[in-house]
Amino acid sequence: MKLKTFAIAVASMVLIMSLSASVSASGKNVIQGGWYPWKPYQYLEKNSNDRLQLTGLDVQLLKEVFEEELGLTLKLPQVDWKVHQQDISEGMRDVAGGAFITPDRERYAYFSAPYRNEDIVLISRRSESSAIAMLQPDEFKQSFPSSKLRIGVVSGYYYGDAIDSFLKNPSNQDRWTSVKTDIENLQNLANGKVDLVAIDRLVGSTLIWEESLSRDLIAGKEHIFSGPIVALFSRRTTSPALVAAFDQAMQKLKDDGRYNQIVRDYLFPSLLAMTAGQPWFFALETIGTAAFAFSGILLARRDRFSLFGALVLASLPAFGGGIIRDLIANRDQPAVLQSTHNLIIVIALVLISHFLARLTKLRGLPRMLEKLHFGEKTVQVLDALGLSAFTVVGVIVAVEEKCNPLILWGPIFSAMTGAGGAILRDVIRADASHPTLRHDFYAELSFFWGLMLSIFITLYANSNNLHPLPMNLAVLLTTLGCLLSRLIVMQRGIKSSTFMSKT
Repeated sequence: MKLKTFAIAVASMVLIMSLSASVSASGKNVIQGGWYPWKPYQYLEKNSNDRLQLTGLDVQLLKEVFEEELGLTLKLPQVDWKVHQQDISEGMRDVAGGAFITPDRERYAYFSAPYRNEDIVLISRRSESSAIAMLQPDEFKQSFPSSKLRIGVVSGYYYGDAIDSFLKNPSNQDRWTSVKTDIENLQNLANGKVDLVAIDRLVGSTLIWEESLSRDLIAGKEHIFSGPIVALFSRRTTSPALVAAFDQAMQKLKDDGRYNQIVRDYLFPSLLAMTAGQPWFFALETIGTAAFAFSGILLARRDRFSLFGALVLASLPAFGGGIIRDLIANRDQPAVLQSTHNLIIVIALVLISHFLARLTKLRGLPRMLEKLHFGEKTVQVLDALGLSAFTVVGVIVAVEEKCNPLILWGPIFSAMTGAGGAILRDVIRADASHPTLRHDFYAELSFFWGLMLSIFITLYANSNNLHPLPMNLAVLLTTLGCLLSRLIVMQRGIKSSTFMSKT
């Protein structure tokens, strides 16, 4: 079996070398392509030198194939997709990645073998019930043409026959808007200029996550069109030999595991963002942040800290672990600086607790809750919610920052995000007992469930199945598993074992 695999690998290498040699012999050493804003497939990001560099799934795959395998020089200047297609047709560019197969494109381009699939979904505003009904594919195909709803598209994109025929009908010209990028489309949707937007499922989820639009926009769960994605090669400037060499090189990437690694690095952050951007996860993270902050308020009152001290103790469990995690991961901007939502929650809780205690002329609301077992248990339950949500966030950051191996850094970041802030809080309080380090069975749970999610993601990347449902279920099960585990630990009073305890 090993000899057979080795023989196949040698044969593939010889074929690639012979095909690339024929391409080089034709004088085609530079491949002219292009890119356009289309995250996670093609986009700019800052490198370690704080400079913008082109990256993304399609970009990395094309570079691996053309430069690493075929020994050619690939040039990718920025260009609008519609212009890119015109240039392919006229022979001014050689290749375009990330394309659907259509009869129109067949006139001017060769098609590579499919190297991934793509789902097109619809996005609407959450406040528009009539538009939300159209998110169902059957309802859209049946009712949208006769409705008054407007749709936004990107110029030159193909969204399937249903939308394509609608756009080509002259009587519908005032019901659709064409723009250059997907982010323009979503901005038009949020501002009420269109009622629906057609978009790639992963591109849409990525932009909604990054632009914090999840509370305003909702994406359909079912695709209105799905199809294989190929690379287009200009019939004027390339040959079938180059296409065959491309296909062989792409297959080699799949055989040696590089393809799966690139897919995990670029597509899985979007798959995770589709779940983390849901309202239920946002609510869970908000409750967790508030619980962490409130536990700090209780401790600040008990230990007689000042108002500023209470703010510090409330902030550390909510943000401290995330800040340490982001510094280790060398993120461009810590998560706490990307949104003021959670910071406002912490500040508001501290001020409300302080002024309620003053106004009621009591010894303090936190002091009252501190004496009540119900209040303490409630905070512990809310704290468990926060731990479960932050466990998932830790793995998401590890995937986003391409930390390898994921099964190591995923659980480490989970434990750090969930429990790191509480450890810092105990250090600031000079608590000699250090409950989060000595006897609480707390960080271990976050580490374990972060490990489970990381293992699933690693295995899922090798399955070549990019449907979001399994990922959504994995995130939900991880969240519930961590929550239930913490509740059981609390109920039964399970403590962490002492390291190298004396007999």
